[in-house]
Amino acid sequence: MRAGKRGISEQAAVVLPMAVMLGLGLWGLDRGTMWRDESATYQMARRTLPQIRDALGTVDAVHGLYYLLMHPVLALRPSEVTMRLPSVLAAVTATALVATLGCHLARPRVGLWAGLLYATTPVVTHYAQEGRSYALVAASATGATYLLVDAAGLAPGTSRGGRRADRPARGPALAPGEGAALAPGPAAGAAPTPTPGTGPAGEAAPGTRVRPAVRAHGDVPRLAPGPPGGPEARGHAAGWRWAAYGGVVAVTALLHVFAVLMLAAHALTLLVSRAPRRVWWGWGSAAAGAVGAVVPLALAARRQSAQIAWMRHPTPGRLWAVVEDFAGPSALVLAVNLLLIAIAVIRPRWRSLTAVALPLICVPPVLLFALALHRPCFHERYLLFALTGIPLLAAAGADRLAGAVAGRLGRAVARRRRAVAAAAGAFVVGCAFVWQFPLHQREREPLSRQDDLAALSAAVGRLTRPGEPVLYDPPKERRIAIAYPRPLAGLRDIALATPGPASGTLYGVDVGPTELLRRLDGTRSAWLIAADEPEARSPKAAALTGHFRLAYSLCLPGIRLEHYVRTGPAHGTGARGTADRAHLSDHSRASRCRRPLMVASVASANRSRGPRCSPAPPGSGAEPRWG
Repeated sequence: MRAGKRGISEQAAVVLPMAVMLGLGLWGLDRGTMWRDESATYQMARRTLPQIRDALGTVDAVHGLYYLLMHPVLALRPSEVTMRLPSVLAAVTATALVATLGCHLARPRVGLWAGLLYATTPVVTHYAQEGRSYALVAASATGATYLLVDAAGLAPGTSRGGRRADRPARGPALAPGEGAALAPGPAAGAAPTPTPGTGPAGEAAPGTRVRPAVRAHGDVPRLAPGPPGGPEARGHAAGWRWAAYGGVVAVTALLHVFAVLMLAAHALTLLVSRAPRRVWWGWGSAAAGAVGAVVPLALAARRQSAQIAWMRHPTPGRLWAVVEDFAGPSALVLAVNLLLIAIAVIRPRWRSLTAVALPLICVPPVLLFALALHRPCFHERYLLFALTGIPLLAAAGADRLAGAVAGRLGRAVARRRRAVAAAAGAFVVGCAFVWQFPLHQREREPLSRQDDLAALSAAVGRLTRPGEPVLYDPPKERRIAIAYPRPLAGLRDIALATPGPASGTLYGVDVGPTELLRRLDGTRSAWLIAADEPEARSPKAAALTGHFRLAYSLCLPGIRLEHYVRTGPAHGTGARGTADRAHLSDHSRASRCRRPLMVASVASANRSRGPRCSPAPPGSGAEPRWG
């Protein structure tokens, strides 16, 4: 590990950001609830392997590898915290890799700053505390980028097709007398003439690359033998490096298919780095193998594209929103990050770092945006792996500024203060974290996600009683009962034909309208849990129309809870029908008492998440819909 005159060791530059990321990842990890996407992970990973295989044929094929990885994890202890721990560890790994890239492509203090910037970005901690695959994708993609740097020799001071990168190589000086083998000696009595690129007494001039040489036949110089093993052994080692790179890219794309876009960014990196033909050959072979491995998944994802039918064609503003989320999101932090990135790009001090980081933050978002114009599929979480480039460039820009300040102070003063400069940069990152601390706090609240299934389940459980029929419309709203079944355990899922595990689906298969009415024939009332999507017409509510009337409606974040009562006599009613009517009367009085308390929390949630419910139409006989 490099240390000493560089102010901080590589080991410290990697370990400190890892510790910060681990602390932030564990802070508030148990929010007391999971949201809809996490509930999919929770139920899929707990199924048997044959059931997971059957379900992937109809839904969530793009997350299949993640569900398989989570299967043994949740088998140990099925809980929300256990489900999120792999994402925390993946974020820690990604932080370590970002810091390592900064150290190898620049110097340790750049790695330290980049790692700290990555760890304290709110969107990183958001996905680090989510039981989904995106933190794992980001870590794996950053690992693939590190392997690319290693296999292609992009780091300064490493061999790359006979050329050197940014940092000047300091080769060994020629030993006394070796220069005679390379050039005719001076005449007797004449002052020795220094070899070009050498200083007095044959010492290599600073920053000059001098190849070791040996005497050859005919006084023709040739390079000394290379590292042990010869070209064949070195070629074999390079082949293994490219194989490792291709394998990691394939695994990353199997975790999420859009991660394959990093190959385009890596290709641009090699292009601007003027990689030699042998590097292109190794990269092309690895990339082709990775693409071949992910093609079946891409075809399956295309068949299941109805899952993202809710997405819309993106506007250019969506690209800017990604920049804000990844480099901010607060205005001050965003402005400083963009300024530092501009400095790193316009006046690069570490060209290899710029060649690696800039394509990573530009190419995948632009390609996904172009694809989304044809088929809507643009979302920030699909691009989390591209965020790696932002802290690297921002740290490189900060290093450029620090170097300019050090140049004005003088070399002697600057060398003594390198450790102070590294600490000052870390302090600035800490100030940015404090500035955005309220955002980090909000990320750890239940309403930081799209919905709060635990609160929804508890609310429905308080408003219903065991034995009452309930309908979920569409079937995906059944996720509330799957994630938190205890408050709803006594309700009868009257529309369910085949449960999810047996049907090879996420949420089960429902009966048709005719069978549904037959099952409802002996009931006096029914509850409907419907998605709060005003543009969608509830088919189950339509089936109830004419036989039931809406007696009660309540808007909760993401859903509408509606209570229907029969308009006429029902078959098979008696004491039970009388009890139902009595319960409805008691329930209405109780709900009116609770409503002011519920409305405050629900309205607050609806202001920040999703559409609000509209009032019931006049004369419908329904109570107001609170929202």
